Amino acid sequence: MKTSGTLFSGNSFYRILLIFFIFVSAAAFIPAIGAIFLTILPLLAFFHSAVAGKAKTAAAFLIPLLLVFLLSQWLQLSSPYLVILTMGIAGLAINFFAFKNSSIEKTVIYPALIIIGAICAFFIYSGFTLSLSPWKVVEQFVDQAIEQNMILYEQFPLEKEDISAMRSSKPMLVSFFTGIFPALSILGSIMLVWLNVLMGRNFLRKTAIILPQLEGLSRWKAPEYVIWIFIISGGLLLFPDEEFRFFSLNIFIMTGFIYLLQGLAILSCFFQTKNVPVFFRYIFYFLIALQQFLVIPIAITGLFDIWIDFRRFFKKNLPIT
Repeated sequence: MKTSGTLFSGNSFYRILLIFFIFVSAAAFIPAIGAIFLTILPLLAFFHSAVAGKAKTAAAFLIPLLLVFLLSQWLQLSSPYLVILTMGIAGLAINFFAFKNSSIEKTVIYPALIIIGAICAFFIYSGFTLSLSPWKVVEQFVDQAIEQNMILYEQFPLEKEDISAMRSSKPMLVSFFTGIFPALSILGSIMLVWLNVLMGRNFLRKTAIILPQLEGLSRWKAPEYVIWIFIISGGLLLFPDEEFRFFSLNIFIMTGFIYLLQGLAILSCFFQTKNVPVFFRYIFYFLIALQQFLVIPIAITGLFDIWIDFRRFFKKNLPIT
């Protein structure tokens, strides 16, 4: 199959092997920047499985991963080879469900379950080796993450009172983020897969491979029953029991995220019907990432779309997104 001249184009095994070698090596051995390469691995596996075939892509991925594993063992280096393996398997799973004509929900959720399962396995195994409960390991993980962020903030020119207040609030922050860690892990996994699916879809378009179930996402709507889960979980936040409130809060956050996606679909619909240049669309999405308060009105728009149907104010013949 002839492909366009993009970074990922071409179906030569040695070319694919070289690309995976670069990404796997960077994800394993380059601090900070390696995380970027790691998050794009599902995209590579998804795209090349579609263009070059599953067997060729799996081999091109596993060979450098095996080399990374052997090198890490030989030099006694710490490398996230199991995390890399998880990301590659998630990308292959995206390809499997996408070409099985599964819905966009299944194409995203099932691969995300692989990542979520790996996260659960990590904390369960860590708890077993440390003779701690998995939840205690989660608490230690959150504590270390918050501590690292506080050390970073202390490098900024802040007042001593602000630093002291930040330090004194640490136990409360650890308790809060430990409580919502399940929701953050699930949503992070889903968002990671979602972005890789969208990027993979765009690259596949350039090779004339169209996946119908991944088109027209600007018309996507959440199932109607989700609103009842949202309302009930919000009401249960009034219960006095702290553990029960955190359970309800996790459900509330996850259903709120669903309406955020619906709000983004409405926003995408608006951009398309008004022919907003792609450059300005990405600027707005970048602002959303920087200014998280913009997430709230977008999620509210997605929620009220149940009753108002904002997209009916736009053109009826929506272009493919």
